[in-house]
Amino acid sequence: MVANINPVTLPSNSALAPFLRVNLSASFIVASGATEQEVGTLVSRVQATDTVAPIVTANAEGAVWMVASGAISAWATVYGASAGKVSDSSNAHAIGTTMDAAAGDGAHIRVIRGLFLDQDQVAAIDGNIVFDDDFLDNYPAAQTALDAVGGTAWVKTETNGLGVIETSAHGGVLTFSFDAVAEAATADLYMASIPFDIDANLIVEFRLGIFDIGDNVALDINFGMADGTHATDFDQIAAYAAFHLNGASLLCLAHSDDGTIDTAEVTTGITLVDNAYNNFKIDFSDTASVKFYINDVRVASGTAFDMSAFTGLLTPIVHIEKTGNNTTADVRVDRIRVQSQRS
Repeated sequence: MVANINPVTLPSNSALAPFLRVNLSASFIVASGATEQEVGTLVSRVQATDTVAPIVTANAEGAVWMVASGAISAWATVYGASAGKVSDSSNAHAIGTTMDAAAGDGAHIRVIRGLFLDQDQVAAIDGNIVFDDDFLDNYPAAQTALDAVGGTAWVKTETNGLGVIETSAHGGVLTFSFDAVAEAATADLYMASIPFDIDANLIVEFRLGIFDIGDNVALDINFGMADGTHATDFDQIAAYAAFHLNGASLLCLAHSDDGTIDTAEVTTGITLVDNAYNNFKIDFSDTASVKFYINDVRVASGTAFDMSAFTGLLTPIVHIEKTGNNTTADVRVDRIRVQSQRS
């Protein structure tokens, strides 16, 4: 079965060939990049004068038509390719298995999403690296070391406040919190080993919610990838790309620094909702233009977050801080996932 029944329509303002992978940028569909997670694939050709376009969503059951970027064998694992196409060249966005052979660039082939028949796939020993933590280990009370039997080399920093503790919740949740004491405080989580190469087509994802944004701009919340941590000021870290929130405001921002180009925080246009989780993603596959997503929709697309001057290792990080103020805070992390190519 080819999954093109009951497609959904999304806004369009440009011509696109049929069966391309697409996502949304500035509220209109565009061809997906090689490692960008598409919202779906086009059902038919889109004219420049069309205002909407039908797509098969990425979670549809069955096979979908896609466009090859070159010759591909039948029953091969395919990955995202530029311009909304697919390829058998491995990268951080594995899609599924072909049902047809492609003679060359532009050929239409059927792809079964999520089906992998060979061993060179995401999480395979010779495929891509996938790190995924739902925080099911035992994280003790604040101001104590992490559980020695935990399987992940996380390090947490806690100065004053309430720190980083495990919350009793389905699937495991970490809570980063401050109490109503007028003092400087930091709570963060990172990997001291700093294990991920920025040039390995990194993608990091967070499922995170703001349960108390505080009442003062003395509070800063950052989460993303960085080349280390800082005891009091996230902005002093040498290299990073991260989502950012200021205390007393749920408007989500994004910023980056590669040690040469410091891209100041810009708005994502998204105001978060208290007590609700969202999915955040940062895509480093093009280090000259790092991309930010909230709930699978690209945000802050008008800003080039250039990290190309940095060539080194990064760690996922969640970092909240406040200067001497009595503002409270409550940030909860349900999941962190990092995907990259092997060296």
